Amino acid sequence: MTYPFNEHLLWKGKIQKANYPKSIAKPRMILPEINWLTGKVMNPPDIHEEMNEAYRLYSQKYWLGVEERKRIYRIMNKK
Repeated sequence: MTYPFNEHLLWKGKIQKANYPKSIAKPRMILPEINWLTGKVMNPPDIHEEMNEAYRLYSQKYWLGVEERKRIYRIMNKK
């Protein structure tokens, strides 16, 4: 049986020759709902609240680390 289009005779690029694995599927995009008449976003999500929460968690983790490093420093440099 022959290959369709004589696939074995076709030119192959370096990507095909390298036989890279398939790319990873990315998560689905969460797109806003757009009014088809005006083109404006309907019920826009409050992204600033989400950003503030992420920063609050990051900041809390950072300052806990600072306190831990200060405690270790004081123990190690006790005279």
